[in-house]
Order: sequence, then structure tokens, then C-alpha cells
Amino acid sequence: MEILNHVFHEVVEHCYTIQHPTEGVIIYKEWLDASGKVIDSELRSKSGYDIDDPILFEAVCEMIDSLQPTDSE
Repeated sequence: MEILNHVFHEVVEHCYTIQHPTEGVIIYKEWLDASGKVIDSELRSKSGYDIDDPILFEAVCEMIDSLQPTDSE
């Protein structure tokens, strides 16, 4: 066995613990590259289970985005 390629990228992880009115405590994580662009994200329950709810995921993303300043601010 041999390694053919190894790519190393430095990323920043943001982890948010959110109290949702119907879902209870949920965890949203996002990973950003050096330019600040989100390259991956996930939504999990307090117990660590993946939450597969696109509407909830979008609502959480919009809430998080509203907290962060844009480039024009």
C-alpha cells in the first residue's frame, strides 16, 4: 500500500449550540476555508444524530448568516 497524494487544507470550524422551539437543543457546525467560504456544514441532534430536515437546515443557516457581518459592512 502506498500514499499517492496527500492534500492539506487549513480550515476553521464554527460550532453553534441552538435551542430550537420544537426540536430542542441542536448542533450546527460549519467549516470555512482560508477565504471564509463555507466548504461543509452539518446539523445534528444533542445526541449526535444527523438531522435530515432540509427546511430546518435552511432556517438554521439563514439565522447563522444573519448574525455574521457581510463583506460590505
